[in-house]
Amino acid sequence: MSCTETNAPGADKRLKVAIVSSVLPRQCGIATFSDKLSSGLEHLLGRKTTSYIALCRNEGHKYSAKVNFCIEQEQLEDYWRAADHMNQSAVDVVSLQHEFGLFGGEDGQYIVDFLSRLNKPVVTTMHTVLEKPTPGQYKTLIEVAAFSKAIIVMSQTAIKILTEVYGLEASKIHLVPHGVPDGFYIAPEYYKNKLDLTNRFIILTFGLLGRNKGIETALRALRPAVRRYSDILYIVLGITHPVVKAHEGEAYREYLINLVEEYDLQNNVRFINEFVDDETLDAYLGAADLVICPYHSEAQITSGVLSLSMGKGKAIISTPYLHAKEVLSAGKGRLVHFKDSNKMGEIILDLIENPEERLAMGNRAWTASKEMGWDQVSCRYAEVFEKEVEICNASKRGAPFENYLPKINMEYLKKLTDDVGMIQQTYYGIPDYTNDYSADDAARAMVAFSQYYNLFKDDSVLNLLDKYMAFIVYARREDGWFHNFMNYQKGFPTQEISQDTFGRCLWGLGAVSNLVLERIPGILAQTMVEESLPMLGSLTYTRAQAYAVLGLAAYLTMDPEHDGVKNGIKHLCDALLVSYMQTADGIWNWFEDFLSYDNARLPQALLTASLYLRNPNYLKYGLASLDFLIKVQYHDGYFDMIGNKGWYFKGKERALYCQQPLDAGALTETCLLAHYLTNDKTYLEMAHAAFQWYLGRNRQGKIMYDPKSGACVDGLSMNGPSRNKGAEATLSFVMALVCLYRWEFTGVPVE
Repeated sequence: MSCTETNAPGADKRLKVAIVSSVLPRQCGIATFSDKLSSGLEHLLGRKTTSYIALCRNEGHKYSAKVNFCIEQEQLEDYWRAADHMNQSAVDVVSLQHEFGLFGGEDGQYIVDFLSRLNKPVVTTMHTVLEKPTPGQYKTLIEVAAFSKAIIVMSQTAIKILTEVYGLEASKIHLVPHGVPDGFYIAPEYYKNKLDLTNRFIILTFGLLGRNKGIETALRALRPAVRRYSDILYIVLGITHPVVKAHEGEAYREYLINLVEEYDLQNNVRFINEFVDDETLDAYLGAADLVICPYHSEAQITSGVLSLSMGKGKAIISTPYLHAKEVLSAGKGRLVHFKDSNKMGEIILDLIENPEERLAMGNRAWTASKEMGWDQVSCRYAEVFEKEVEICNASKRGAPFENYLPKINMEYLKKLTDDVGMIQQTYYGIPDYTNDYSADDAARAMVAFSQYYNLFKDDSVLNLLDKYMAFIVYARREDGWFHNFMNYQKGFPTQEISQDTFGRCLWGLGAVSNLVLERIPGILAQTMVEESLPMLGSLTYTRAQAYAVLGLAAYLTMDPEHDGVKNGIKHLCDALLVSYMQTADGIWNWFEDFLSYDNARLPQALLTASLYLRNPNYLKYGLASLDFLIKVQYHDGYFDMIGNKGWYFKGKERALYCQQPLDAGALTETCLLAHYLTNDKTYLEMAHAAFQWYLGRNRQGKIMYDPKSGACVDGLSMNGPSRNKGAEATLSFVMALVCLYRWEFTGVPVE
């Protein structure tokens, strides 16, 4: 889209944008930003192309007609209803203005519920990017980013933090600066005359007041300057932040007023306790000879005050918070250490006494701000919006399901975990203690929870991982194999050795090895993986070989040069290739003459190995076997998984029921990996189709997963979804969902 085009999408189909934000007249900086963005987009695209979903806090504001839905901040149901409203609307794209304090729930989690129900493309502007987030803030940001097709930030520093601290894919991030009014530089005297401030040297701090504003530092810094220049007038413009006022009233403002009296600055400081309109703010900012940003918070990544001051060509003194350090470099402003009133006072005097330097500094800031005009900023937003809408429309291709993800809910799996481990079976979702515990489920849980932790850094799951790890250690036999089933009395009944159980346990141990290197369980898992290497030659079953490959590959992410592990992967994958070559005939391109359960893990193992060993045959035959699996199971727009009531033997009728959830999960992960390796969009479509089997895109159109409880049913029979909800099914769902989150967030489906 060219910025010179006023109606680029065409009058008959103009882009329609819904902005999720606080909205004027709510007294909030993000509300002001959103108002400017809306006006800029409508100037570019035409009237009535933007609307709002307003975040409210029971203030009773009278909003404009552009607000078509209100969300009370702490009412979760409002977020659900707003998403449903959006899904039924003609909106093309949702512009989310993200700030942690704007949304309800712990660390603003309710906005994730909104996004998880939305089937419109989302572009999120991140007004805060924390370099040292709490675990809850970290998780919320990652989930918001995963649901967003694109992320917009306002500084290079924000990009650096998102890529290095959060691991976000750089190609998903767009740098668009905070907008400023377009206009010419006008000397302060013009505005001083309008405000009756002639013959005064105006220093300005503006914005919502709170203790992090650091006004006391500026007041202390003024004392030596005022003794020399009595015409100084320091204006503090803005109301107390509504959240601050709700908690402590005007205590901070009163503290500042007392300081003014203590320092005898009554003739040199003026508090204007107003949330002013644009014209009034423009006048005060225009009148300023100097702007001070004495903030205490180093983590501030975006500052509208700073951007507006630069756009007005002002000389600026600021503490070195992240945004200021970036944009005031190269002489565009002066930085002073936090709470260093002495140094700030020296700089104030220097800039008063050197007007040429002060004007030159303001000119450098004004010149740099020319790329920040709202016309250009709005155009760049529109370009991002239009691109994501085009991608979204192209990906639909008439499919009956949208590519959206449920919110990750680990509560059901936590419910199935007791002091022993993961409970295998349930009665309609109630834990069934008459059935055995299994090492299979403990190992799957180790994979699922490790992958979840590695993405979200949620410490609450680490103690659960320790329980699963303890179960696997206890289940290990002296000969290196693993018992699978353990009864409620913590004994192991007589049972045959299971190669599949060994492979799954190795997969779980490899996942934990890659978890947190400094944790003892991770070190123990590494040791157990290495001790298991001599037994790999005993694995003759294809699925056991595949599970073991996935575990060894997870280990390699921690120690990529471990020759024993790499040789183990090679041995197992070569064995898989032998099986494939002996059975594949150009039509039945598979490793055996039957398809049973968890089928996609076999091509997944070869494709995963191709990442680490660079063997082209692993990639070639991994894709060939996956293509065969897709061809057999995908038809009429959905996946029809192989049923376990007879499976599918070559040359015979395939079983339609009971279809297994773990097949959908394995296909999701494998198709996503195939897309990553080949960039073939068909595999991406198949990944979403496989995952949507859980969500009703299946033979019966039945939903298999309950997002409220976090439980997945055990299978799809001819009578519909099973009423039981065991560990295996839910673990398979979580593993697939975390894989999709990782893909949406980082562009890489493997760790």
